[in-house]
Amino acid sequence: MGHFVTAKIVGFNPYLVKIGMGRKILQFKLFNSVIEFASIPGGGITYISNLELQWLKLKLILMYLGGPIVHLILFLILTKIYEYYSYNLVDLSYIENINFLAQIEILLFIFNILPLEARQYGITVGSDGKQVIDALTKSNQQFIQKLLGLSRYASKQDNSSENFFNNDLKSLQILFKAQAQINRQNFDDAIELLELLLNNPDFIQRDKVYIIDILASIVINHGEKKYLQQANKWSEQALLLANDIKTVRGTRGSILVELGRYNEGKEMLLPLTEAGNDTIDIAISCCYIAKADYFLGNEEQVKTWLKKAEQNSAGSPTLHQIISRVKREINCST
Repeated sequence: MGHFVTAKIVGFNPYLVKIGMGRKILQFKLFNSVIEFASIPGGGITYISNLELQWLKLKLILMYLGGPIVHLILFLILTKIYEYYSYNLVDLSYIENINFLAQIEILLFIFNILPLEARQYGITVGSDGKQVIDALTKSNQQFIQKLLGLSRYASKQDNSSENFFNNDLKSLQILFKAQAQINRQNFDDAIELLELLLNNPDFIQRDKVYIIDILASIVINHGEKKYLQQANKWSEQALLLANDIKTVRGTRGSILVELGRYNEGKEMLLPLTEAGNDTIDIAISCCYIAKADYFLGNEEQVKTWLKKAEQNSAGSPTLHQIISRVKREINCST
């Protein structure tokens, strides 16, 4: 919530705050933003839009420091309370509890301010300290590219992984805005923005692959079947442009399963279930293989694939949503 308040102050328009991991258990609106609580208490993320370039780095640094500063303020408050009650000889067990909470807050402050990275919500997320260092050392273009996760779409032969979309800030801003619209489930608006970028003749093949794959993933990540025929064309086009990128193959395989082409989809997804692939690719591939096996009559394999999908979901609400939806579609309660 420290990030949320700071983002509001600097004008970033935080539209979604996720607190905890796993199954969503509570959701409400606060100042036109959606606040979600999940079942596993630990971790969180604030989704923002309105990435205006003026003072961008300073605003980002303030937002990232907002969380640790809350821990520091709570530590100071609890320390003062502890000192006051110690001086007035209040019950020892009570004041030791206050001291214990103060120690937790200072440890959380230190942990968040250290430049660390960890897996969260199925992706690698930097600590607040790491984000501050990135904001200080990276250009605006590099930082937005990292926020968008563009590196997943660089092939092994690509030697210019930090030059997506010609490093054009306006294009990167549009991509960020489109991703925010997808997260808000304003899919038609997102598609309009992304298809506008697709018409840019200056973008190289890899850039177009990223846009097309994001478009096709609307069906996979959000279950919006009304875009299925468009997703079929998008995923087929992306595969023709870059069949060496695992994420692209995973998207195409999943769309084939959604289309009822179960054997084709399963054959494309199986290599992505092996160790060494990104957990997000493993989880989605296992989930859609389970769906394919169900409709192919291999019901004894379905629960095995779903279990593996859940093991690789890494507490990601998006992956949990995909797995839960597939379970409903195949009437599987396990």
